[in-house]
Amino acid sequence: MKTRYLMIVGSLLWLSLGFSTVGFIKVLAPTDVEKNDAHKTKQTQAKNSREIISIESKKNQADAVYQKVNSAVVTVYGVKELGSGMIVRTDGLVLTNKHVVENSAFPTVKTASGKVYEAEVIDFDLRYDLALVRLKTKAIAPITLQTVTLTNTLRLQPGDRVYAIGSPGGKAGTMTTGTFLRTTEQGSLQLSSGLLSPGNSGGPLLNANGEVVGINKGVLKDDTGIATSVIAIKELLTRYDAIRDRPKK
Repeated sequence: MKTRYLMIVGSLLWLSLGFSTVGFIKVLAPTDVEKNDAHKTKQTQAKNSREIISIESKKNQADAVYQKVNSAVVTVYGVKELGSGMIVRTDGLVLTNKHVVENSAFPTVKTASGKVYEAEVIDFDLRYDLALVRLKTKAIAPITLQTVTLTNTLRLQPGDRVYAIGSPGGKAGTMTTGTFLRTTEQGSLQLSSGLLSPGNSGGPLLNANGEVVGINKGVLKDDTGIATSVIAIKELLTRYDAIRDRPKK
C-alpha cells in the first residue's frame, strides 16, 4: 500500500517538473463493450418505465370502470341461487339471469349501498337465460337509481380487456378483469379463464369505457367464462318497453 503511494507521488512530482506550465487530463474513449452495455442499460430502463406506465394505466382504467358502474350493480337472492344483477332503469328495473331467480317469483335484491328490496320477476327470456326484476318501492317516495350504460355498438376483438362486477362467493362489489376470447356459434361471448366465478351470474360484463357488452352467466369446463351478448339484452328491453308503453284499453 505504501509503495504504491510513493510511486504515485513520484510520478506526480515528475509531471509537475516536466510540465509545470501545462495541465492536461487524458480522457479515455469508451470501448465497444462499454457502449453496448450502456445501450442495453438504457433499453432496460426504457422497458421498465413502459411496463410501470402500462400497469398504472390499467389500474387507473379499472378504477374508472368500477367507480362508473359499481353503484348500479346489485346482489340477487333467489330460492337456491345467489347471483348478481344490474339496474337498467332508474325506477328500479333490474336485469339478471333467469337461473338466478329460478322458482323464485319474489327474489330479494340488495343494492351496492346496502339497501334491501323485495322484488318481483316480471319478464324473462328462456333462450338467453335472462330475467327482468322490478324492485318494490313505496309509491309515496319514488326512487331514482343509477343505471348501467349499454354499449351502442358491440365492437369486441379477441384480446380486448373486459371487466366483471358482481358478487362472486357472495362478496358484493367485487371486480375481476380478463380478456375477450371469441364469439361462439350461438352468439355468446367467451371469456378468459378465471374471470367469472359462482355469484357473478347476472352481473354486467363491461368494456374499457364501463359500458355493458354482455351479462355474465356461467363457466365452462375449461374454466373460461361465458356471457350473453348485449344484443339479446336490448331485444328483451325493447320488448318490455313496447308492452309497458302499450295503450291500455
